[in-house]
Amino acid sequence: MPRPGSFSKLDDKIPDARKDLARALRGLMSVIGMSLRQTHEALVGRNQGRDASASALSDLLNGHIHRPRREVIRALYDLAKAVARTNSASVPVTWKELEELWRKACEPPAPLCMNCQEPVLPVPPAQGDRQHRQHQWPTALTLLNMRQTRRAEDVAGILRHVGVAGDSAEVARAVAACRASGLRSEADMILRYAQTGRSGRQLAEIAYEFLRIDDNSMAQLVLKMSLVR
Repeated sequence: MPRPGSFSKLDDKIPDARKDLARALRGLMSVIGMSLRQTHEALVGRNQGRDASASALSDLLNGHIHRPRREVIRALYDLAKAVARTNSASVPVTWKELEELWRKACEPPAPLCMNCQEPVLPVPPAQGDRQHRQHQWPTALTLLNMRQTRRAEDVAGILRHVGVAGDSAEVARAVAACRASGLRSEADMILRYAQTGRSGRQLAEIAYEFLRIDDNSMAQLVLKMSLVR
């Protein structure tokens, strides 16, 4: 592992958003001034980062984690702030800036054109358009591409994020778009994550969003889920 303040060059193949996040986190590590092992021990001592080993921190700082955990990034930031206060130093990035870098790093990549291999950005639906197929949740196209290229880890990360952290409207759109695209197992996975991590009221809100996009059968299914929470 690199000594404190020493990092290897970021791989050119890593997406720019992940590189930006990694550079910001390296800036935090320069403030912390500890080895990765010592940093992990410090996080555990603060009741943070128990699931982030020294090797996992290394992967994070080198941009190797496709969907970094917000909790680990926040833990590093809090530790850097504490060390900075003790040493009368400054932290090179605010939490708001760091959180925005994290959000961008977690965004799924745009699918590539099969002919030119350039990113293809899906066209958002027109204002007021109530269609609830692929174009209302463009990420369904990305999932199709990822599944075709055997990127199971990335697919799983997107499904979990939507099911656990997406708002009720996004969950409904995502499930409807996946089902319309033939991604039924992915749609079921989103619902399983939502059912596990949400209250009955939150599930009822998802059911309401299904009603808004005229998907009554899914609304009834999710409403039944909400009643057993």
